[in-house]
Amino acid sequence: MPELSLGWQTDPVLIGSLVTMATLFALAAGPLRSRLAPGTSFPTRSSLAFAAALVLLYLLEGSPLHDLAERYSLAAHMVQHLGIAYLAAPLLLASVPVWMLRPWLTAPRVLPVARLATHPLVAFGLFSFAFSAWHLPRVYEGALRNATLHHAEHGIFLATALLVWWPIMSRMRELPRLGHLLRLVYLFLLPVVQIPVFGAITFADRVLYPTYASAPWTLGMDALAEQALAGAVMKVAGLFAFGIPFAVIFFAWYREETRPRPRQGAAGTA
Repeated sequence: MPELSLGWQTDPVLIGSLVTMATLFALAAGPLRSRLAPGTSFPTRSSLAFAAALVLLYLLEGSPLHDLAERYSLAAHMVQHLGIAYLAAPLLLASVPVWMLRPWLTAPRVLPVARLATHPLVAFGLFSFAFSAWHLPRVYEGALRNATLHHAEHGIFLATALLVWWPIMSRMRELPRLGHLLRLVYLFLLPVVQIPVFGAITFADRVLYPTYASAPWTLGMDALAEQALAGAVMKVAGLFAFGIPFAVIFFAWYREETRPRPRQGAAGTA
């Protein structure tokens, strides 16, 4: 069995994108803060969370995981994609303060587009379509063989993931999140629409992606078994990614509904 050739990435597109994101955040948190949010203190926690998100993105895209995913392992590629969509995207969304986002997203020409893009049905549809389309064999194999298409694939994964998490996590009144019940329905349906992709990958009777057909795999699996493992990783990750916020939202809603409320007459009497 040939040895795996793995290394750390210094791709200009990857490094340039991360540096650009870090620079924009630093400018907004530092020199531009007095314009964007006068009187606001330096967002230490948000800065640390944003830095963690960038580090996570580099580990997903620039660590040896990249070579393992691109050349050898569909399961590793699945971990990479799901890490972008289920970990990096919500962490990025949670780390950027509202006062940084509001001036850009509420601009007169931008707000209508932002409202459309973050509408639950649109965000749900865009993410689900991108997730499914990129796993079509010809599209997936094309991205493995073309660096530009591969960058586009991961960029679209990140962008649509940011949109799909917005109706769940938004803190902007101009682009609000859904109510408790609708968020629960939304989170329940997201893994449901992925079932066809999961089934096609997990239960296929042939290797769908030629790149992995003869690739060495350190666990000693053949390509078909490794493909089934990738499908299982997809399903389990989706259940955790959407199941945990489902439980958190449900119990928060339950606590709100069962919280004792003062009687209307009692306040007046007092």
